[in-house]
Amino acid sequence: MLTDNRLIILLIIHLIVGILIGLFISTKRSVNELNYSSSTIPKKNSTKTPLNISSYIEIIDLNKPINANFTCMKTKTLLHFFNSSICVYDSKRDSFLSAAFRESISIWDEEGVTRILRLLLHYPHLDFIDIGANIGTYTMYAAALGRFVLAIECFAPNTDRIHRAVQLANVSNRVVLVKNALYTHSGQYLRLSNHPINVGGQELDVVSKPKNNQQTISNQSIINDPYIVKTITLNELVPILHTRGMRGAIIKMDIEGSESFALESGSQVFDLFDIPFIQMEWFKVRGFPDRAKFLLDFFTKRGYVPQTFQCQVLDIQRTDVWPSDLCWTKKDFSFC
Repeated sequence: MLTDNRLIILLIIHLIVGILIGLFISTKRSVNELNYSSSTIPKKNSTKTPLNISSYIEIIDLNKPINANFTCMKTKTLLHFFNSSICVYDSKRDSFLSAAFRESISIWDEEGVTRILRLLLHYPHLDFIDIGANIGTYTMYAAALGRFVLAIECFAPNTDRIHRAVQLANVSNRVVLVKNALYTHSGQYLRLSNHPINVGGQELDVVSKPKNNQQTISNQSIINDPYIVKTITLNELVPILHTRGMRGAIIKMDIEGSESFALESGSQVFDLFDIPFIQMEWFKVRGFPDRAKFLLDFFTKRGYVPQTFQCQVLDIQRTDVWPSDLCWTKKDFSFC
């Protein structure tokens, strides 16, 4: 019993030290947070230009009220300390992700969220980039830890739910929410698939259809249809990261087969910042050998190693049989 008690005490001390270090770093960024938030971005006709932000980027003003009738709840506490708020769909509309939330009992992908929290605690200088935020499961927990979060999500009903959850949790100073799809080129309008029972399974039509077969999208559709999304490049988000004083980040990337499109125009994020760990969905990528090869080349030439979450190094000659989810890690980065 004495040994067990000592282990528990050591774990609690480790968590508290991680939290204190994280809060110290967050305090050092306080000037940036006061000078820059989603509500202080200059309008297109403003004479103030503190940031050289692409006009294609749509940043949600998280301080503005949002009038919507969502089902919202407090989430399960993880690692004894961390919980937040989440706003979900009816389980018939979102039978996987939203249906997994049961107040303080369960959340979606608890194992993955806990993994990211442990990494952020262990590496307090790292922030979090959530590419394909969906309704904000990872975003909200990382913000609860006190880290800056850049969340990218293209589907308006999802960003509305994140918007409301951020307000309920009072973490608008820690989150920048971008409502765009990441792609090879910015300023394009692409169609998002409509999955009747799985919001998280929606993908850009270009994932499975040749680009030259895309339907022409009318101006009226752009205005009224949440399934028409505007593209930006990952590189265009660099000014936001610089302004927030970000040194490095952990990335979660789950964009339903568009991962290679995002990274084709995302090299600056990896060249300018310390990105030691990327958690990525591989389920759809492995069905497209050319995209899998691009990702393999992109990461290996930057010194990354593909691994399972059990730290088993994957065979780079057999990307077609890699697991549905995996991680890319720098060779000197330990997470097991």
